[in-house]
Amino acid sequence: MKRLHTLCVFSAFFLTISHAQADTASENNEQVEMWIELMESVQQAGVEFLRENPQTDELERAEGLLYVTQQLATSIQAVLAERDQRLPLLRLGATNIGKWGLDAPDAKYQGAFLAQGGAYKLSGSLGNARIISVQLVQDFPGFSAFGSMNAGELQADENGRFELLIAETRPDDWDGPWLQLDPAANRLLIREYFADWKSEHPSRFMLERIDDMSPAEPPLQLDALAAITHEMEARFGYRLNIWQPWVNRKQATLVNKVRQLAATGQGLQSNIYGEGWFRLEEDEILLIEFDAPDAPLWSFQLGNVWWESLDYVHRRGSINSEQAVVDSDGRVLLLIAKGDPGFANWLDPGEHRQGAIMYRIQGAATSIVPEARLMLRSDLESLMPADSVRLTPEQRKEELTLRRAHVTRRWAP
Repeated sequence: MKRLHTLCVFSAFFLTISHAQADTASENNEQVEMWIELMESVQQAGVEFLRENPQTDELERAEGLLYVTQQLATSIQAVLAERDQRLPLLRLGATNIGKWGLDAPDAKYQGAFLAQGGAYKLSGSLGNARIISVQLVQDFPGFSAFGSMNAGELQADENGRFELLIAETRPDDWDGPWLQLDPAANRLLIREYFADWKSEHPSRFMLERIDDMSPAEPPLQLDALAAITHEMEARFGYRLNIWQPWVNRKQATLVNKVRQLAATGQGLQSNIYGEGWFRLEEDEILLIEFDAPDAPLWSFQLGNVWWESLDYVHRRGSINSEQAVVDSDGRVLLLIAKGDPGFANWLDPGEHRQGAIMYRIQGAATSIVPEARLMLRSDLESLMPADSVRLTPEQRKEELTLRRAHVTRRWAP
């Protein structure tokens, strides 16, 4: 009888352990299923995107795979960065990674999530970038631009220090600069555009949330995590596909042409934007000619078929008004060519046979009407003005050294 009692006790003990293990396995299965759902959704979105945008060139296919990978990483980071709404840290945008939307080679991008109804103080000390802009935007779902301020409107003191209030309403006791927070805005976007890459240096910014905040969030639960992973999936799908219709139209209508863009309200109101598409054989050069505009900064850049900037650090994938040489008649002649043509105003596509052209004229008093002409490399010498400036291979190397030094300084913590 005693032996039977002992057996029953052991049976009950092992049954309890078995039930506990089953419960744990069930809970773990839920976690596993959520992970599988996230991976399957990401895989499906990436596969569909790559299949719907096939490329014949190996370089473009490789860049496409890298583009998909980077957009996944950026989407995950963006969602995670928004979890702690009490600490709106400014984060660096596109650099030599994380490129998106034909990022400007002259720009340093910083951004932070803004909570609806929050109040924020942006402070710091201004550098001497040619253009500094603080703007409120909505970046998801869809993009919308709201109020903005330039460096002069920040009311910095003689040492460049400033404080800017960002809130839906202006407090009665605040007499400094104020940027009204539209209820639809969810992000602060700071752009600094550098013209003289040798002497201009970035600002230092700090963002704080200053309104009464809710207490700390409760411990993370699986249902809350499910919402987070679904947001990652949505962001990824959005970021992947937003630019390709735009790219496809350029490829169909603007081959070896350049034109000014109609105002879209998405960029800065003081900017004029232009677009084009190059497609070159090995023995061809695209010449773009225009009168130098009256503006604090203008620039041209090249991009790939995924709407990412081409290399402007180790190559000359961009040129701006400080870097370009203006001819004696006030005209600017830019040359897009595979291989250095020897003239100063060269835009280097590297190994890309085709890609995007984008120009920006910032704070413009005048616009431009660029003329694009496709020519054979063998005809270049006879068509260029006699006084066009040339650069030696040694001068090209010095220029690239300067570019690397500048972006190292620009993107430093």
